[in-house]
Amino acid sequence: MSLNFNVETLIFTIVLGHLFSGILGIAYMTQHKKDSSLYIFLFARLFDTCAWILLGMRGMINTFISISIGNSFLIIAQVLQSTAFLSIKDRYSKVIKRRYFIVAAISIIVLHLALLLHDIAGVRVAIMSISGVILWFYPIYILLTDKNSSVLQKTVAFIYTAELLLLVVRSYMGFKLGESMQLMSDNIYNVSFYIFLYLIMLIGNIGFILIAKEKSDLELIKVATYDELTDIFTRREFLSQAKETIALCSRKGEPLSLFLIDVDNFKKINDAYGHFAGDQVLKEFAMLIKGQLRNHGLFGRFGGEEFTVLLPGTGEEAAFETAERLRKTIENASIDIGAGQIVTFTISIGMVTVTPDENTSIYTLYKLSDDAMYGAKRNGRNRVEIAKAEDSVS
Repeated sequence: MSLNFNVETLIFTIVLGHLFSGILGIAYMTQHKKDSSLYIFLFARLFDTCAWILLGMRGMINTFISISIGNSFLIIAQVLQSTAFLSIKDRYSKVIKRRYFIVAAISIIVLHLALLLHDIAGVRVAIMSISGVILWFYPIYILLTDKNSSVLQKTVAFIYTAELLLLVVRSYMGFKLGESMQLMSDNIYNVSFYIFLYLIMLIGNIGFILIAKEKSDLELIKVATYDELTDIFTRREFLSQAKETIALCSRKGEPLSLFLIDVDNFKKINDAYGHFAGDQVLKEFAMLIKGQLRNHGLFGRFGGEEFTVLLPGTGEEAAFETAERLRKTIENASIDIGAGQIVTFTISIGMVTVTPDENTSIYTLYKLSDDAMYGAKRNGRNRVEIAKAEDSVS
């Protein structure tokens, strides 16, 4: 049984699809040159294009060369495309790289043994299909099961799952039909495979570029949201979320407390141990404070060694207890900055507690806690000072 499709035309459209995918990828990479997964993906498209050109030229060039190099290139392309997806998910390690190299090498060796010992088209088809199933299984599994996978990533994974099932069926048909699975055969199984392959290739290519853009967008959001050194909110993000929190507490009629925290004598730490050590101190400090807060409230870096904490639904007494716990945690901590050097330090905290209304401003709360914090500095450091907010804070 055959379909009225010209197989050569279908192969030509597959070549064009890979070619234009590469062009789109290059255009995208002009602004994303640091994304290694895109480089891998483009090399996959290059090998795919060359492979299908060689396979399509069977009869015009030596048949053995066409089959040998063309199918070897297809295996390499599958390896590269699979690793591109693993790379974009940060799952491409040296162990995975070695395993993929072994699978690719075995597939190419088995293919050539089949070519040399008993060349049957169906056997070659089965070998290539099984190789594709093995190479694609792990990336699809990661995309589907990773809890951080987006809806887009899972959708792309389902599309490639369809390709996986298609390869399983094609492997079976290769063993069953033998020589009738020749590349240019127009039987229904062959033609259907090329049509589905073209559609999956087209959708998969678009999906990969969208996933790469999604990852890039998320990285930009993270840079804008989290401080690079301490991995807590930036000043801008803290202020944005603080305004929403204040508005929420105002509607509920609940109190909130703001801390302004400053590392005591931080300049002396930098002068004595160097700025790298100072950065290590700030990172450890932020980690210790996060551990004490346990995701309650907002924690941000305002700049330098100055940090802020906003605790919604927290009155003055509970806030003071929390501030004292933070102060004692830092006072009792010792931080290893390397080379056998241990640093100890203290913090000064200024805090203010209010029950906000629609006129309450985060900037006024910041000013009040800032005054209280400098009061703590004047009174000897390593202490908590409470600001007395006015009846109306605006």
